[in-house]
Amino acid sequence: MAVRAPNATAATAPALESTTERPSRWLRAQIAPARTAVTAHIGVGLFDAALIVAQALLIAWIVHAAIIEKTPLSALMPYAVALAGVFIGRALCTWARGAAGAWSAQAITASIRQRLYRHVAALGPSRLQRYHSGSVASTLVEQVEALEGYYAHYLPQMVLASLVPLALIVVVFVLDPLAGALLLLAVPLVPLFMALIGMRAERRAQAQQQAINRISAHFLDRLRGLATLRLFRAGERAAADVERAADHYRARSMEVLKVAFLSSAALELISALSIALVAIYVGFSLLGFLEFGPGPQLGLFSGLAILILAPEIFLPLRRFAVCYHDKATAVGAAKEITQLLAEPVPRELSAAEWCAQAVAIREPESGLPIPNPVAVAFRGVSVTFPTAPAEATEPADRPAEGQASTAMVGLRDLDLRIEAGERVVIRGPSGAGKSTLLHLAAGFLEPTRGEVRIGDALPPGGAGVAWVGQQPWLFHGTIRENLLLADPLAAAAPLSEAHGGEDEQRLWAALREADLEAVVQALPQGLDTPLGEGGYGLSGGQASRLALARAVLSGAPLLLLDEPTAGLDPASAERVLKALARLADGRRTILMVAHDAAVHAWGERIVVIEHGRLVEDRRA
Repeated sequence: MAVRAPNATAATAPALESTTERPSRWLRAQIAPARTAVTAHIGVGLFDAALIVAQALLIAWIVHAAIIEKTPLSALMPYAVALAGVFIGRALCTWARGAAGAWSAQAITASIRQRLYRHVAALGPSRLQRYHSGSVASTLVEQVEALEGYYAHYLPQMVLASLVPLALIVVVFVLDPLAGALLLLAVPLVPLFMALIGMRAERRAQAQQQAINRISAHFLDRLRGLATLRLFRAGERAAADVERAADHYRARSMEVLKVAFLSSAALELISALSIALVAIYVGFSLLGFLEFGPGPQLGLFSGLAILILAPEIFLPLRRFAVCYHDKATAVGAAKEITQLLAEPVPRELSAAEWCAQAVAIREPESGLPIPNPVAVAFRGVSVTFPTAPAEATEPADRPAEGQASTAMVGLRDLDLRIEAGERVVIRGPSGAGKSTLLHLAAGFLEPTRGEVRIGDALPPGGAGVAWVGQQPWLFHGTIRENLLLADPLAAAAPLSEAHGGEDEQRLWAALREADLEAVVQALPQGLDTPLGEGGYGLSGGQASRLALARAVLSGAPLLLLDEPTAGLDPASAERVLKALARLADGRRTILMVAHDAAVHAWGERIVVIEHGRLVEDRRA
């Protein structure tokens, strides 16, 4: 399958268009996983509004009947029981709204986080070079969490704040038209002032989200370089830098809160003045001081019901004002999320395609997959990278996704074919384009021009490629868990409890092929020995051989190696090369970038690249 840059760009155009729309529209478009819960939240809120009307009318009738009509208390007991039922119903509505909001927020944010994670995995390490890993981690965690309030509170409350006050004003109009008119004039002032203040809140919230991204990246940088900081006695200076970044985030957060409190104060002032005006009108009417309009006909029942309903009319707006801060925060977070989602990705293999490419043939004794080696062809391949501005903090060698004003050439018109089963060593000075060649075969990059073919049907980055870098990454977990990353079939089936089960035999066979079986057997817990992040607990050579064992389990017919012996002592490097020789044995195609002369002698074919061009191609 050929991979061409123009086709990949076209394939990602709809996704790019959908993620660069306005953040508010994008936020509303994400409610699909929890549409039922959001609708239920709104429905319960409307039912609660009906209970508010019933509560006001019942209280007003009980007071009117007891004071004006002198009704015995025994005759009012049914109304009191009904009122108690209304109180219980409102409590249940409050609980149901909270539960529906929490469930909808959890479902939507989980869906967004899963989409983000898949997008980041599809982008690969090369395309993510323009983003700091701390910023990406912050987007996956903090920015997604910042959306919870929007779906749990703001979105349903926005609908309720539009419907409930109008419905309650209609009830007040029925009781007294003049009181209803006063409230109808006051209510629109609330969203007007909220909109004016909200424009400023949105900008402050976006600055806050950018600040938390920066502090995440800043702190991760210092944490990763802790050893270097200690060696150069710069720990105190680094701590001061982190403190300044934290203080900057504090200032941004306080600005957001200041605007949020200003919005709440404006709402409270308007609602208090409106309720006071209605209360004055009702009081003067009941005292007989108003001789115009419906005032003389206003009784205790209507007046008390209006006074109870007036604060309830502004209650949805108060809640909406509290939730407006959630909306401003979510919009700021959405801009960061959509920026990452807008990065175009190559075509991803579907689950059916992955299964179709999975190796079905296995060795009868060990259960290890038997790969068929594939050829690799680079046809007129050119790769250019945009050059970052001098003041930019991102790496300058990130891949180009479009035309750039200035560009650095990674490869120029490369024509190279590697036959199935060959062991090829790629040489050249630093920056010549060797790693770019491997990234193309792995699917981490797409050619700016030309095409890359892996065999007859496998696209770069598909199920037929395994990668081992200079410092193979081993995750925090057991040796078994790190191996099972490369063998989903074994991971899906429950492992035998007894040592020597079918799946466990497969893991031991892979360790044997990588010359690591004796090392793991000597460990106290064997396959269940825990490893620290980055392979802490194993030497460099052992970590490289464990990465090779993962490649064996994957059954990939193409193995890409980027300086696998770099930093190893001669004995460890020799053991890694011997393990690679066993892995090759005509069953795998191997491309290895190396500077070591001993590694050059290991290869069957030497390819030399200088300044992005193929300058030498010979047999070893």
